[in-house]
Amino acid sequence: MHETVEVLVKSFIMLFVIMDPPGNVPVFLAITKDMSESERKKEFNEAILVAAVLLLVFAFLGRLILEALGISIESFMIAGGILLLFTALDLLRGEKQYVRETDVGAVPLGTPLLAGPGAITTVMIIQSWGFFIVLFAIMSAIVATKVILDFSAQIYKILGREGSEVLSRIMGIIVAAIAIEFISKGVIGMAG
Repeated sequence: MHETVEVLVKSFIMLFVIMDPPGNVPVFLAITKDMSESERKKEFNEAILVAAVLLLVFAFLGRLILEALGISIESFMIAGGILLLFTALDLLRGEKQYVRETDVGAVPLGTPLLAGPGAITTVMIIQSWGFFIVLFAIMSAIVATKVILDFSAQIYKILGREGSEVLSRIMGIIVAAIAIEFISKGVIGMAG
């Protein structure tokens, strides 16, 4: 029982950290700054829906897609780890540049901000731990992200720009460590 709880918590934390909704709060607010509160809420809800659907599709069909393309999970782990490492470097450097458009819920909020290459890779790897675990990780990360989006203006007031940037840098370090873990496990899997 204790081991199951530990895996559930670990899977949630991995996915939540990679999605990084607290670190993305300034980006969410900047992209939607000219919108009314109801428009912003609509875009945030669309982003949550798009992210959830993408993560669920890749969690449950990702391996079939890889098999159809002749790609091993180890190769995908290495490639995903490298992409995740680039994401971590962007977080560490504070480089998040997105152009403001009228419809931003699906792109860039839903993907790549919430369900980008790192999150997709993560759910495909977590899926190998079991159906319930990946479902729990996705649903709990989505619910936590929804809460953060709903209170993004208040969170930003508390954290401020500097606090958000510090949090984003800390998340960047954690994401980099997860990326290295993915790469090393992929290499070990290919060698063994």
